[in-house]
Amino acid sequence: MELTCRQCASRFRAVVPVPLTAPVRVVCPSCGNQMVLKPRTATESGRSAIDAAERLAPASRRAVIADELRPFRAFLGDHLVQLGFDVDYFDAGDTTLDFVRRSRPELLIVNVYLQGMLGVEVTEAIRADAALAPMRVILIGALFRANRFRANPTNLYGADEYIEEQIPEKEFRQIIHKLFPDVGEGVVAPAGLREYDDARRLARLILSDIIIYHAAKVEQGIRADNFFELLRDEIAEGRQYYESRVPIHVRRETEIFSETLHQFVDMKREELEKVSTK
Repeated sequence: MELTCRQCASRFRAVVPVPLTAPVRVVCPSCGNQMVLKPRTATESGRSAIDAAERLAPASRRAVIADELRPFRAFLGDHLVQLGFDVDYFDAGDTTLDFVRRSRPELLIVNVYLQGMLGVEVTEAIRADAALAPMRVILIGALFRANRFRANPTNLYGADEYIEEQIPEKEFRQIIHKLFPDVGEGVVAPAGLREYDDARRLARLILSDIIIYHAAKVEQGIRADNFFELLRDEIAEGRQYYESRVPIHVRRETEIFSETLHQFVDMKREELEKVSTK
């Protein structure tokens, strides 16, 4: 039986009993990755054992997520799998770049800050490689220090899109559909609603930037219950930029910027309370 390794994408032949009556473990001769072939179920009675085994091969879409091991990485991976992607995970930039050069996935979601090699360096290397030109790249995390909030991150390093950790499920799926029109459903909000969605996304982006570049002050403010006082200047700068980008009628009708900050603070306080009670 001919198989494709999900780890290194190499194809190889394996001798397995057909039809399968019990799970069989096979090992890729190229990278040592182990896969388990499972016997068909009752609902698969009309399909051959080869069909069942081939489901272990890459799906019609293949993605790589380069990020630290954490719930957000699992959140992204789970939704990609639901959308038909076969997903591989890495937490270091150099190994990620080596893998994508060999396997050439269609999508890479990479954290700006990675071990070994920064995610932005991985993105630049991909865009410099003509063989990887079709690959779509999404960056995770705020990018700016000296010139915060002033540039469109999708114009930097050749990335196709940018997301922050607070991205809702619906918005993430919309981004994937925009990059791959044949994946998922295209849900297009009316122009008026898009203005509110854009405002929420901008507020989360500004919050993400504050968290990353003032991590110590953020933690201190949460623990001492003086987050808004301690980060008064940073919040004021973020609000000024938010108000310069969001239509006045949206700002008059909502408190999106303030609500985003308060939701974050409440969430972090709950996390601290849970830890303290354990």
